[in-house]
Amino acid sequence: MSGCSNRQGASNAGGAARKVKIRVVAAENFYGEVAQAVGGDRVDVTSILTNPEQDPHDYEPTADASKAVADARVVVYTGIGYDDWMDKLIKADNKSRQLVAVGSDLLGKADGDNPHVWYDPTAMPKLAARLADVLGKIDPDNAAAYQNRARDYVQTLAPLTGSIAKLKQTAPAMIDVSEPVFGYMAEALNLTTNDQKFAKAVEEGNDPSASDVAGLQNDIKNKRIKFFVYNIQTDSPTVKNVAQLAEANGIPIVKVTETEPAGKNYLQWMAGQLDQVGAATGKQ
Repeated sequence: MSGCSNRQGASNAGGAARKVKIRVVAAENFYGEVAQAVGGDRVDVTSILTNPEQDPHDYEPTADASKAVADARVVVYTGIGYDDWMDKLIKADNKSRQLVAVGSDLLGKADGDNPHVWYDPTAMPKLAARLADVLGKIDPDNAAAYQNRARDYVQTLAPLTGSIAKLKQTAPAMIDVSEPVFGYMAEALNLTTNDQKFAKAVEEGNDPSASDVAGLQNDIKNKRIKFFVYNIQTDSPTVKNVAQLAEANGIPIVKVTETEPAGKNYLQWMAGQLDQVGAATGKQ
């Protein structure tokens, strides 16, 4: 009787062990969305930045965030200077974990490059493929399932790929932007940013030079640009004045955000912004 009881207990313990989920931490929630799609019911995903009003640059990790990273088997973040707080959490202990820095590992970017890599249309498909490989190595019995789910997730992005192909300009077209947030998507659409110094100053929290402001104003007044990309999360009075000038001069405004809006997934977020580009360029 005692022997039977022990064997049953061992069997139950083994079943419980097999059901333990792989803990994944994503610095930003749009990465967490990909991790959940690829991992399915085999992962426990925690996204640290989920509030669209939270400035990622000013974020200070909480005790919960520190614990989540400490317990994680896989950590996904942007890197290249965007979420430096994650580097600090990772280095806080010597635990072995799989790290995926989207900017450097998947896109070959470095500190000083535009860090808003999720606007690169290739970023999420590459992340899905990498996560399938990483999770498959941790959990070999389900490796094929991770690969299948990664392919399924990439397929859900087909409408986005189609929109980009439709909206891509046949010849380079000029735009101005409030910040470099939209930069990689602009490149994919064959759009050239004409006010890079202005945008960089705003991104760094500095006042653009008078000559940079004047150049942008001339672009608008002389209708040299297709549209103005306005990061609506910016609270800069200078940027708001530029947006008002564009509106007064009949220049279309494409409103974007740095963080994923509440109630939307990555596809809906990007598609909504591309719809605005379509309206602004007459290719809706």
